[in-house]
Amino acid sequence: MTWLADVEFRTSPVHGTGIFARRPIKAGNVIWRYDASMHACDQKTMTALSARTLAFALHGGYLHKPSGKFLWYEDGMQYMNHGEGCVANVGLAYWPSLQEDHTIALRDIEVGEELREDYGFWADGGLAPDHWLNPLYQRHCPHHLSFLQSLTAPSSTSAAA
Repeated sequence: MTWLADVEFRTSPVHGTGIFARRPIKAGNVIWRYDASMHACDQKTMTALSARTLAFALHGGYLHKPSGKFLWYEDGMQYMNHGEGCVANVGLAYWPSLQEDHTIALRDIEVGEELREDYGFWADGGLAPDHWLNPLYQRHCPHHLSFLQSLTAPSSTSAAA
């Protein structure tokens, strides 16, 4: 299990399912950490996935830039909704090594509060037309590709995952 905070998954007023604190979370606490249950895929591994699994992975995962691996999970982290700027209450502003990848509380989080991350830090990973992920996004998850591209545009106003 990668969750280090007590969270639950339920309907979000932001988008679909969200992640909510079941207990207070103090600023700076690690709430989630990479572990062996995660899928860390290279191009060959990603292209071997079924179309359904690939769409699921692309919608909820991200390119870990230092390792070049695409990370996706089935532990509920895929329900993390976007929160732009100061709306974000979890995240990380630097790239740790793959084995040390994690998410922290950026401020104190109250019971019942939805955890939201500013996707802007990592959203551009694999979106360039010449990156191996781009055609996979275009074919299997075009709506999410459009959303991620809107976050990397000069002025972004999107609020959902």
